[in-house]
Amino acid sequence: MTRADTASRDRVFELIDADRELLAETCLELGNTFAPCGHEQPVADAVSAWYERHGIPARQQQILADRSNVVATLAGSRPGARSLIFNAHLDTEISGPDHANLMESSDPNLVGAWREGDRIFGHTVLNDRGCMSVFMVMAKALKGAGAQLGGDVILTSVAGETGMAPVDEYQGLNYEGKGFGTRHLVDHGVRADYALVAETTAWSKSWIECGAVYLKITLRGRNMYTPRLIREPDLPDHPNAIVKGAVVATVLEAWGIDYEERNAYISELGEVRPKAQVGAIRGGVPYRPNRSSPVCKLYMDVRTLPGADQDAVVDEVRAVARSVDPAAEVDCYMAKAGRVGTGLGPLSDAVEQAYGEIVGGATPPPQVAHTSMWRDTNIFNAVGIPSLTFGPPRGSAAVQGTGHFELDDLVAAAKVYAAVAMDLCA
Repeated sequence: MTRADTASRDRVFELIDADRELLAETCLELGNTFAPCGHEQPVADAVSAWYERHGIPARQQQILADRSNVVATLAGSRPGARSLIFNAHLDTEISGPDHANLMESSDPNLVGAWREGDRIFGHTVLNDRGCMSVFMVMAKALKGAGAQLGGDVILTSVAGETGMAPVDEYQGLNYEGKGFGTRHLVDHGVRADYALVAETTAWSKSWIECGAVYLKITLRGRNMYTPRLIREPDLPDHPNAIVKGAVVATVLEAWGIDYEERNAYISELGEVRPKAQVGAIRGGVPYRPNRSSPVCKLYMDVRTLPGADQDAVVDEVRAVARSVDPAAEVDCYMAKAGRVGTGLGPLSDAVEQAYGEIVGGATPPPQVAHTSMWRDTNIFNAVGIPSLTFGPPRGSAAVQGTGHFELDDLVAAAKVYAAVAMDLCA
C-alpha cells in the first residue's frame, strides 16, 4: 500500500498532539449539547459550526425539521483515487423526559459529559460523539498540514443510528433508528470506495454485524373489579392479561437463551451470538389497579444473524407466545438485516498498518458484542461500500452509561484515522 511521505505524516501527527486539549473540549462540547435521539438538530448545528470555525467545508442534509446529517469533505486532487467515508452518529441513548419517566432514571451519564483529569465520561461521548470528535480533529490536522490526498475524505455525522422504531402512539420519522440517517446519506449521493464507522471497539476491527427484529406481543383479557375477580383455572382463559404476560415473558426468556445458543457460530473474526430480550411491557392503569387489565403488550428485540430469514424468526416467536396463549398476537414493527462486509482488504490493511505504527502490535480480535450488535456498517455493506467499524476502548460497557475514554487513546485514535486516510487515499 502507498504511504504518505514521512514529513507530511509527522506534521499531521504533530498537529494532532497540539490539539489534544481541543479534542477533549470538542468531546465535552458535543457531549453536553442536549439533542435526544430523534431530535438531533442541536448537535448537528454544533458539528457544522465546529467545521466552519476550522475552515472545513461542510453542509447539512436536512431530513426533518429537527433531524439532519452533517457532511464535511476534504477534497482529493486526483480523479479515480480511492475515497473514504468516516462515519459516526449524532443520536445517543434515550434521554430527557422519556428516560426520566419511563426508566425512572436521571442518570447524568446518559445526558451529559464531564472530564476528570485525562478521563472523559458520559454516554453521549462514548456513543458516539467521542469518536466523532476524533475524526473532526483528525480532519483539522490533515487540512492544517496540507496533506496531499488523492481521493476525497468524507466526514459524516448522521442521525438515527441507535435502536428505535415507530410503534403504538410513538409514530413518525422522529422514531426511526437503526441506520436511518446513514441510509438517507447514501440514498442521496454521499458515497465513497470505503467507509470506516467510528465507534468504540477496543482497537478491534469488525465487518460482521447482526440485524434486529422488533416485535410487539399482545395478550387479551377482561376488565374485572378485584372483589368480583374470577380466576379461570386455564391460563388462556385468565381475565388478567398481565398474568398471561408474565408467563409469556418467562417463556420468551427461556426461548431467547436457547435461540442464542442455537444460532451462535464462529466467524472469520470470532464468535457471533445473536441475543434476544423482552425490553418493555405495558398493561393496566397505574392509578387504578383495582381492575384486571384487558390487554398486556410485550416489546421484544431479537438480534438476527447476517443472512437470516427474519420472517422465520418472527414465526418462531409467534409459536412460543401461542404455546402459552393461542390467541396471542405477534406483530413485527421493525426488521433490519445484518451484513458481512466483503472487499475490505485495502481498508483493513490500512487500519492494521496504522494501528501497528501508532499503538503497536496487531489489532485484537473483536469482542462478541462487537460482532453481534447493529452498527451502520450494515448500511454501507448493503449498498456495496465495503465498511468496517474500528475505534478506541471505552472501559466497561456491560452496564449502560458506564465506562470512560482515556484522552491518550483518543489522541492515538486520531493519528490512526489520519494514517488510514493518508494511506488509503494517497
